[in-house]
Amino acid sequence: MASYIKHYTFQLVLSVIMIMTFPAVGVWLLTQGDSYLPARTGILTALIAMALTVAGIVWLVRVIRYPIRQTEMMARAIRNNDLMMHIPQTRDPMLRQVSADMNGILLSYRKDQNDLETRKNYYDRILRVMTHELRNTVTPIVSLTDLMVQNPDAQSEEERREAISIINGQAHNVCSFLESYRQLTVLAQPSMTLVPASGIFSDIKTLFKVEPGAERVRFEIAGNVVVRADSSLIHLALINIIRNAIQATDGVPDGKITVLASAPGGKPRITVTNNGPEIPENRIDEIFLPFYSTRKNGSGSGIGLALARQIMQLHDGTLTCSSHYPYTTFTLQFS
Repeated sequence: MASYIKHYTFQLVLSVIMIMTFPAVGVWLLTQGDSYLPARTGILTALIAMALTVAGIVWLVRVIRYPIRQTEMMARAIRNNDLMMHIPQTRDPMLRQVSADMNGILLSYRKDQNDLETRKNYYDRILRVMTHELRNTVTPIVSLTDLMVQNPDAQSEEERREAISIINGQAHNVCSFLESYRQLTVLAQPSMTLVPASGIFSDIKTLFKVEPGAERVRFEIAGNVVVRADSSLIHLALINIIRNAIQATDGVPDGKITVLASAPGGKPRITVTNNGPEIPENRIDEIFLPFYSTRKNGSGSGIGLALARQIMQLHDGTLTCSSHYPYTTFTLQFS
């Protein structure tokens, strides 16, 4: 295989030369060779020339078959979901671009498969959480209505009013829960423009001006940072992350939140750092799970960080979290 890869063009040209040259030599030896060689020697040499011609044809077929076999291997890898397949790279002038294109196809396939697997795991987790939350919300409704149906006269008017009030509250909880889920599923594709970080920060400062805890937030920009993004969606993502940071620093002496825009290596990013409680490493992934919340008072929908991460994915970017006492940092990395 290595010989094919390194010398493919040379072998192809050599095979063609053999096929074009040796038949002519063979014919010439059979017709004119007796003037220069003994008859038997001429015939034997002609047969050798014809044999070399056949060998050239066989070799040419094998050489031509090489990229075809590689294509078959690539197709088989895709069909069998083999994510480790790789076409050997080469400097051969004819195979170089073909190999690069085939590896590009395989890389794109692997990325698509990984994206599908990630999405499958994501929605499996959402489904488990939804099932759990809906069961917890609906179970009291079923219990109360069963009691009212089976024993309609066993309850006083006050007890019935209380039961109806509980049922009404649980029904509102279901509606609120489903509305939170709807927010995760109706995000439009971003309309990309070049947006200065200074403009984004100015708008968010205005929005947070009257919110409790906003005095703990500081905005900083390192240089002239411009991001390619959908302005309204990035506003939504940052608002959710900053609100999460404000809640994390509630009750923390000298609590502070720093929102920094920078572009190390020319790649713009925005970080939101707070000095609230450290997030255990084994819970970093969980905080981005829809409807997951660490708030003890049960406030909030638990979709803010999940929504922010989905927005960054729509921008072909990432939202990550690192937490090491005394600081927790959320990083919005743009492509």
